[in-house]
Amino acid sequence: MVSLDYGEEHSREGAMILRIDIWSDYVCPFCYIGSTRLMKALEETGLKDGAEIVYRSFQLDPDAKSGESSPYYISLSEKYGISHEEARDRIRQVAMMASKDGLNFTDELFHVSTFDAHRLGHLARKKGQGSRFTEAMYRSYFVDGLDISSRDVLLAIAQEAGIPDDEAIDILDGSGYSADVKNDQKDAKDYGISGVPFFVIDGKYALSGAQSPESFRKVLEGARDGKLG
Repeated sequence: MVSLDYGEEHSREGAMILRIDIWSDYVCPFCYIGSTRLMKALEETGLKDGAEIVYRSFQLDPDAKSGESSPYYISLSEKYGISHEEARDRIRQVAMMASKDGLNFTDELFHVSTFDAHRLGHLARKKGQGSRFTEAMYRSYFVDGLDISSRDVLLAIAQEAGIPDDEAIDILDGSGYSADVKNDQKDAKDYGISGVPFFVIDGKYALSGAQSPESFRKVLEGARDGKLG
């Protein structure tokens, strides 16, 4: 269990909001699957309209260089010392898992830096479009097979999420929100978060990994009713 200090009580028109912090990376398939299952649980519990989703930055490969991309199966092969075909097979297995949640993953993925994407994610969050931007990022990477480190791709995704072009360009051309991305990752380390997705509900209740909708539903209901210790 972790405890996050939000600094002030969060509410909407006098009603308490169930805040959910999610540490994730846009190239993490289990983050997309876990987020999809969480949304399903929120709908099933009737808590979707009363939930504030806050996406926090986490880079699976913080050493990946901006502007460089390569087929993901190659980096997977090198990381685990397996053949290219074995790496491709692992990617296909995850795609089959995702299909059970209604997600149509491609197996042609890129290994890229997500630092700039996370910087834009913070801008989207500031403008109240964090969830919309994150969903567009996941779909662009896992379904459309796009290189989400590409400037043109990032600008298109930002535009889809309702972010003005000039603001997105300012971020990509400068260093805006770099500190925010690094602070999120420092917070993750401080809280002992070593893998994603990682969900913190109402600042107190933690769930790690792509949990089942049933597991999410149980914790959501418990947090809502104050029945979790």
